[in-house]
Amino acid sequence: MSEQERETEEDEGGGASDTAPMLPRRPVDRQTLALTCPGWLGLAARGLGPLLLPGRVLAALLLHLLLPTTVFLLVLLPAAAIVYLGFLCHSR
Repeated sequence: MSEQERETEEDEGGGASDTAPMLPRRPVDRQTLALTCPGWLGLAARGLGPLLLPGRVLAALLLHLLLPTTVFLLVLLPAAAIVYLGFLCHSR
């Protein structure tokens, strides 16, 4: 290629190499990483692996229980108390 053709190709945005990967790289698998990691890191990853699923289930359960409880305590309970006190005051 001549110098002028290279400049034209770069100006048009066609400077990518034919050998450049078209797909993104696959992320590193945690289990493979844990098996290949020497020392305490690999041992901890292999030992704590079975606890991940129950931990996620417990976290989801707490989220689904704590969120409605928080909304009830912060919004609905004070509103109900105000309505109840209003009925008490107007019934006298």
